[in-house]
Amino acid sequence: MRLRQIALATSDLDAVTKALEDVFGLRVAFRDPHIIHYGLKNAVLPVGSAFIEALQPVHPDASAARFLAKRGDDAGYMLIFQAPDAAAERARVAALGVRVVDDIDRPDYRASHFHPADFGGVLTSIDEQRTAADYLEPLGDWWPAGPDWHAALGEDVRELVAVTLSSPDPAALAERWSTLLNAPLDSGDRLRLPLAKGELRFVHGDEPGTRFHGVELKLARPADALGRARAAGFDVDDEGVLIAGVRFMVVS
Repeated sequence: MRLRQIALATSDLDAVTKALEDVFGLRVAFRDPHIIHYGLKNAVLPVGSAFIEALQPVHPDASAARFLAKRGDDAGYMLIFQAPDAAAERARVAALGVRVVDDIDRPDYRASHFHPADFGGVLTSIDEQRTAADYLEPLGDWWPAGPDWHAALGEDVRELVAVTLSSPDPAALAERWSTLLNAPLDSGDRLRLPLAKGELRFVHGDEPGTRFHGVELKLARPADALGRARAAGFDVDDEGVLIAGVRFMVVS
């Protein structure tokens, strides 16, 4: 299993996209015209071999609109994992009692979206890129990012390292995600779930439910990114910079 993409929900797509571009030097690779099917518009930006997607609801009945209304602000919305066999993962996860809320079945791509209430509190998808001989290929095809995503690769951001989720009971949440992704927790740190590429981490949060606490990015020059964020007036602290309700932590 590989952490391949995260999605942020926002009421201002242009502002969030500009923030990611200005702070981290990211560039938009693709805007999916078909995502209007979900009542959304989007922008997908490569971060090394992974992706950040920003989503804005354009219909009030879109699930992302309800999510934002409940949270009251921009926030992390979705995690997307890549696997060698999405159909097998769908069957395994469904056998755990998890509801499948959407299915994408194309000649080149297969994906299943799982209900957040059943899947650790986060809208989650497990996808397969059928044109990739090796799902861990660093710069392999990725349908959600469009056919030419490599042309948008930036020079500074090297990789999406980890996503940290918060919960009033992080130990139970970590165990749940370990079961859902069929991956063992770190034996030395039971609040860390390493994957074949990328990882999930779990921390205590006072707010109810599961929330995106942070995203860790590997940068060639992290101090430069934080300097740009401070100069532009972003909320910056020792942990990183706040964009779309998520703290982006940077490491070299």
